[in-house]
Amino acid sequence: MTTTPSFDLYSLGPGRLVPGAPLVVYIEGDGYAWISRNRISDDPTPRRLLVLELALADPRPNVVYLARPCQYVRGSQFRNCQPAYWDTAGYAPEVIEAFNVAIDRFARKVGASQVFYVGYSGGGAVATLVAARRSDTAGLITVAGVLDHETWTKLDGLGPLRYSLNPADETARVVNVPQLHFSGGRDRVVPSAVARAYAARYPRGRRPAIEVLDSYDHECCWAEGWRDLISRPLPRPGEP
Repeated sequence: MTTTPSFDLYSLGPGRLVPGAPLVVYIEGDGYAWISRNRISDDPTPRRLLVLELALADPRPNVVYLARPCQYVRGSQFRNCQPAYWDTAGYAPEVIEAFNVAIDRFARKVGASQVFYVGYSGGGAVATLVAARRSDTAGLITVAGVLDHETWTKLDGLGPLRYSLNPADETARVVNVPQLHFSGGRDRVVPSAVARAYAARYPRGRRPAIEVLDSYDHECCWAEGWRDLISRPLPRPGEP
């Protein structure tokens, strides 16, 4: 558990410690945020450990898993856990600052001067927003990432995330960061149009790479093919 001024974030790692090697941070998705379209959950803890599966499949040292606020916590650690933090305020400034504090601590622990991010679904939004605020960001990967929540909510007929920062508004801060954004061709939760809308906010010739895997959906089959997907070098914006 990592305590920050606003939240206690459930965390794991690093399992393989190599002092001075880059820190690799996996950020959880929105989890079990809604019981149904009209009923919000009282506990956003994910029902499937997909992001943890991805982290465990990553062969790099210094891999850290960070859950989102209010996931996997109980009792006094459930502080400040208002339902807005897995709804309209899921990517609020205080959420992003909590992750920044946690990552600072892990980076100091391993002596890392570079940080790579992997974010899933809503964790892709958090990863991008944190990466945009740090000078040690070395790379960013998202999987079915909510990279433009204005586009996402309009496509899904949802209300606006009025208290959340939008990654698509931060493109100038990460324009030089190597990025790769994966989407599933069968994903109906966060369709590839969301990643494309995010990429369209960049200048021509500087747009980040998007890869759509036709047979994948929001959960299948990221864990099975993950090691192969992350084995390639990260392209810089504008590279094919």
